[in-house]
Amino acid sequence: MRSCRATALGARNGAGSYTNDGCIGGIAGISTVVSPPETVKAGYLGQLSEVGSLSVTGTPASVNEGGASQLGGAAAMDDDTITALTGSEVAWNAPSWPVSSISASGLALATNVYQNTAGNFSGRYFGVLGSGSLLVLDSLPDNYGTYAGDGLPDSWQNQYFGLDNPNAAPSVDVTGTGQNNLFKCTAGLDPTNPASVFWLRIEVVAGQPNQKRLLFNPRWTDRTYTPMFRTNLVGGADWTNLLATTVSDNGAERTVTDTNAINNARFYRIQITCP
Repeated sequence: MRSCRATALGARNGAGSYTNDGCIGGIAGISTVVSPPETVKAGYLGQLSEVGSLSVTGTPASVNEGGASQLGGAAAMDDDTITALTGSEVAWNAPSWPVSSISASGLALATNVYQNTAGNFSGRYFGVLGSGSLLVLDSLPDNYGTYAGDGLPDSWQNQYFGLDNPNAAPSVDVTGTGQNNLFKCTAGLDPTNPASVFWLRIEVVAGQPNQKRLLFNPRWTDRTYTPMFRTNLVGGADWTNLLATTVSDNGAERTVTDTNAINNARFYRIQITCP
């Protein structure tokens, strides 16, 4: 190792990855080693350090809309130590939507969203900026803006119509197919495409007078399809689940065969249940 020399004004000496800045008169100085990274400030009346970088986080990192997260931080100092910071020790900037506000103590509040959305936040500690994000979860799918409480998921309405569009209302049929938005959402259709429709066709089964074949399209794996029947549309028994059936699928098309179609008349429908 090379010898270190210092004058009354101080000097820098080094060998390999080691560096020493020192001065004489009580000996004081800063010594650093590149690998492994170490910094030592010796001979000072107090251990002086500066903030090198700042990381800020929220606990928890994701919250339901209307929820809260406690922000805090960690400052990496130039002597390779880490200083944990409470929320009140960081000067917080105004956050971005959907984080609605941050208190002086670092409590971040989330507002309503129409889909899972990350909101950004930032703060400073001794002039050093740190940034983070908080994920706000769409925990109530029908509570956003003008779409709130209309029976349709806000994310679906925004996907096809954007925000605050009256054409997204449940009873509207913008393509003139006879199937409104409420039905199209339930059936998994594109409400802006006139070719996107749900259809049901009833066929006879050759050589089987007591059977009927029900074909419908589209069929999605995340939905439940329940075939139902009744024998009279104006009286008699209400809609009843069709139990004696065989089922086969061909892509998005499903075929349900009623193996007990013994009535003089049977009317059919498909009940669709979506998540």
